[in-house]
Amino acid sequence: ATLLGCIAGLDRDIETLEQMVLQSQSPCLRRVLARTSANERIAEVPLPPRPHVNTIDIVILLLHPIAALAVIGWMVRQHRWRQRGQLLKGEQRKEQVAAHERDGERLYILTWLLVIGGFTANALHRSRTEGLSLPYALLPTGAGGLHTGGGLIGLALMTILWRKGRKARDLRNAGEPWAAEKTRHGRASDVIMVLIALQAFLGFIWLMQLLN
Repeated sequence: ATLLGCIAGLDRDIETLEQMVLQSQSPCLRRVLARTSANERIAEVPLPPRPHVNTIDIVILLLHPIAALAVIGWMVRQHRWRQRGQLLKGEQRKEQVAAHERDGERLYILTWLLVIGGFTANALHRSRTEGLSLPYALLPTGAGGLHTGGGLIGLALMTILWRKGRKARDLRNAGEPWAAEKTRHGRASDVIMVLIALQAFLGFIWLMQLLN
């Protein structure tokens, strides 16, 4: 009881002190007390609840990056063909060249599917979480916009790479000079590898934004 009485007395003393400060003519003391009261009111305001990302949204968001990792791994293997090809000779080299060309055709198709899948996943996610309809749901913002732009550039470069590879193959099979087309094909592949690294970085940032 004595302790409760002391606390009650202390509260009364604090209230009396506040009233004395308010009634005083010191503008500095008034500003300090007003700022303290404002901070206490702000601290009492509850924070808004954090939006919940359900399992379906997570699956939609992760499908594209998981597929992209698989395609990127295959592209890196294709890009290393020049180093591997120098060690092969005879029939073994011919077989590996044919396999490299088949993989190139498949990768080109997979690149188109990957880009289309990315747009589809983004549209589904935005329509579910933001209530947007087509075509607005297809257009991401922030890091997603940069990632989308890079994806379209990458698709254009993949088309150039695919066409140069086919042209080099046709010239080789026809017995005509094809070294220049082969060099252009390799340079396009180098540029795509740089773009892939940038795309992966932007895609990671965008995914973290969406999940948070």
